[in-house]
Order: sequence, then structure tokens, then C-alpha cells
Amino acid sequence: MQLSIIIINYNTFQLTSNCIQSIQEKVQGLSYEIILVDNASKECDPQLFLEKFPHIILVVSHENTGFTGGNNLGLQHAKGDYVLLLNSDTELINNAPKICYDYMLQHPEAGMTTAQLHYPDGRIQYNCRKFRTISWEVMEVLPVYKFLPKEKQEKTMLHHYFDHQHFIKCDWVWGTFMMFPKKILKQLPGEKLADDFFMYCEDVLWCWDFQKLGYEIHFIPEAKVMHVHKGSSSKDKLMAVKKMGIKNHATFMKKFYPDWRWYMFAAIFYTKQYAALWLGKLLK
Repeated sequence: MQLSIIIINYNTFQLTSNCIQSIQEKVQGLSYEIILVDNASKECDPQLFLEKFPHIILVVSHENTGFTGGNNLGLQHAKGDYVLLLNSDTELINNAPKICYDYMLQHPEAGMTTAQLHYPDGRIQYNCRKFRTISWEVMEVLPVYKFLPKEKQEKTMLHHYFDHQHFIKCDWVWGTFMMFPKKILKQLPGEKLADDFFMYCEDVLWCWDFQKLGYEIHFIPEAKVMHVHKGSSSKDKLMAVKKMGIKNHATFMKKFYPDWRWYMFAAIFYTKQYAALWLGKLLK
């Protein structure tokens, strides 16, 4: 088995079905398995997935263990040499798993690869990120980055400052599409992905852990995936989700600044993030 594709379902039967269908239609030239973890959904009986897709591996959790717990549960059943963590609100545009798999065979320094993500209307999503440091926050707020050449801006800032049209090395990427060799898990504490966060910012932490082991995070624009984005979160929960993400990211940054500098970072970060929330910019 070359690849294990792990999908977490939580009350998103139709989105998840669309995702699985796209895998069956797009993935060729690769031996793979689909491991679907149902995180105690109440929307419908998860056995309906087996009726629709009898060849998948269905893992039913009787409690919602979050994105982190769900993926670690799925990893316990993975037989592939490589693993792809794929959001339930995605659909493959092309044979993205094969493209990333072939790339990683040729680039062992890449411990994780991700794809180019698109909104349903075709717009590109900015899933390549830098770790938020004091210098990064200051450069954006002032904004000092504008004095840098265009190419330097992209590499220094990433996020929406990078057009996501060409290859680049990142600090971290969204958990929407993460491919990595399963053997890396044996090098991690407990031989699993860090479970510090129930959800949100867990992808940042995982990339941090992979880089501490000496691996790089690579963005492969040739691999293309449609991502509904927030498709697995109801609109009435978006504000709580945003606040959870802000809190978790600040918590993660203590790994960067375990001393007094964290307070400086937190002052800048919290002020900027909550000001944006109050203005409604993050809810658009």
C-alpha cells in the first residue's frame, strides 16, 4: 500500500461523500486506501458511508476527539507507506495525491507536502505560512515589508503576500492537505501527531515538530484541490472558532518565546487579531 488517505467526518455527510467521490475519480497510478473517521456525528448513521462507498475503511468514534484525535485514530489503521490528511470539505481537481507522492519520492528532505488550494469559484487560498514572530508581526503592522523587493516579500511574509503560483518552502501549511511519510511518526513522541490542541493550530504544531526533526515543508502548486473552507463549521460557530484559533496560536508561540519576549509578541498579536474581529474583517 503506497498511500493512506485519512478523512475526518463530523456532520458533513454530503461534503465528505463529494470528497471521497473525487478521490475515486481523480487518483490513478497509486495504490491507496481511504480511512474515514466519523467523529461521533449526529447528522446520520455513519454506516451510510459504507453503503455508498463499500471499499473505504470506516472508523467510528463514539466521542468527538477533534481534528487531532480523529487523525491519530485514523493513523492507527493506516497501512500505507505515506499518509495524506485530507479535509472532508475538499474535492480533488487533479491527481494531486500522485503528484505529491512522486515528488516526495524524489525529495526525501521534504517531510511534508501540500497542494494548491482553490475556493469553489476558482480563487486561490493562501495556505502557505510563516511562523508568527515578533519581527513578522511588526513588519505587517507598520508595514515594513513594502520596502522589500517582491521576491523577498513573498519569501519573508508568505500568506497572501505570496501568489501561490510556484514552488516554495514554508514554515507551516494548513491541515487541509498534508502528505508525509508514515515512518516519521516513529520519530515523534508517542509515535503520533501532537495532540496539544483539540483543533485549530494543530497544523502549525505538527509542522513545527516535523522541522525539529530536520524535515522541510514544501508547497507543490501542480497539485490542485478545491477547498470549500470552513465547510465543516456552521456559521453560528465561526466567531468561537476564530477566538479558539487566536488563543491556540498564542499558546503555540510560547514555544518560540519561552521567556519575556512572549509577552511582547502577545501584546501585538492579540491587539491586531481582536481588532480585526471587532471590525468584522475575519468573518467575511
